Amino acid sequence: MKKTIRGLPYWEITFDKDGNLTDDTGLQSELAADELFIFGHGWNSSPAGARRHYDFMFDQLAQMAPGHAVGFAGVIWPSLLFPQDDPAPDGPLLASPADTQSTPLLPPGPSPAQAPESTGAEIAAALAPAFPNHQADLATLGGLLDQRPQDPRQLLAFIDLTRGLIGTDNDAEEDRGEAMVLTAAPRTVLDTMSMLAPPEQSDAQAGLNPFGALWKGAKELLRVASYYEMKNRAGVVGQRGLGPLLGRLAGRPGAPRIHLMGHSFGARLVAFTLAGLPPSMRGHDSPVKSLMLIQGAFSHFAFAGNAPVSAGKGVLAGERDRVDGPLLATFSGKDRAVGWWYPNASRLAWQDAQAMVNPNFRWGGMGNNGYQQAAAQTVALGPAGSRYKFQPGTFYRLDGNDVIAHGRSFFSGAHSDIDQPHLAWAATSAAGLA
Repeated sequence: MKKTIRGLPYWEITFDKDGNLTDDTGLQSELAADELFIFGHGWNSSPAGARRHYDFMFDQLAQMAPGHAVGFAGVIWPSLLFPQDDPAPDGPLLASPADTQSTPLLPPGPSPAQAPESTGAEIAAALAPAFPNHQADLATLGGLLDQRPQDPRQLLAFIDLTRGLIGTDNDAEEDRGEAMVLTAAPRTVLDTMSMLAPPEQSDAQAGLNPFGALWKGAKELLRVASYYEMKNRAGVVGQRGLGPLLGRLAGRPGAPRIHLMGHSFGARLVAFTLAGLPPSMRGHDSPVKSLMLIQGAFSHFAFAGNAPVSAGKGVLAGERDRVDGPLLATFSGKDRAVGWWYPNASRLAWQDAQAMVNPNFRWGGMGNNGYQQAAAQTVALGPAGSRYKFQPGTFYRLDGNDVIAHGRSFFSGAHSDIDQPHLAWAATSAAGLA
């Protein structure tokens, strides 16, 4: 039986890593709503973490759209979170970065307290649910991280096992910066990744172990590779799973107007859902009436018709008219995950001259500065009650620097500071229900 939120129906839609629908909790058989909000989560330590965001956001939406026949659906898909990156319930207000268009090697500004260093065994356990076919490999990787043997052959074995975790293709050229860790020379990879690694408690003893920095790089390689797989997987789940599902829902009598929302990698999931809709569903024939990307952890060129890639455009450049309404994307310079870690994870791909001058531009994330479209409009993310003038077919960059502002972790900063009524109000307004 479906759950309700303030008396309104809520379903959960579960997909496997290949986009196969494994459970819809009755959505297709029970759906009776004029407006359906669908939210896709990003990296999470468990489905419970996703549900906390869903409960807050949908509760806010229920209050902000009284009198409408609204339903809610939360997407559950196999993502993951490094245990050391788990966001705290709250954190300090972060200072605005002086320059959001550059990428420092170290996280900018004062940092929230760093979580305790994760052991290799803890990391392996955290990754296990998302990589069910690699249990033995993960156990070996965890053991090597804990032992850190001074043996180059073991480092090479670690790299090979880590690269073997990547099983999902990425067809988006603008979004493949991290892929260089899969092909570059091992020593180059480890040296580069060690510069990206956060401080560790064992650093004070690194001088006694010439392999210390290399194993730090190995640990960071595992983080980059696993998150790269999750980003790729999000696109697959959206295009092969949620898109076709929405096509089936739209083909029924009394089909609802659909409003897509996604956070982090979940923003990529709902964005790629557009490419998975049946070919005829464009313009007024599309069931999707609004799109809201919350701190999207994928390329800000995804929808761009003019992008610095050989194809000349982003992978979703032709999907704009799949949304019969406004397209929103929040951004905040206090989000370290997309403003610092995301472009730095592409450091090995900083080869072209433009990227060397401004790597944040070439490999930048959606949540750092929003859609990179010539006609995109920038508006402030305001409190509930703000009057927006969202227009169909228009890209909007929602400036969340004053809202998405509290550091939840050393790794991601304000990336997960999204339980805000401001966001629910913007979604309600984009849906035309405010």
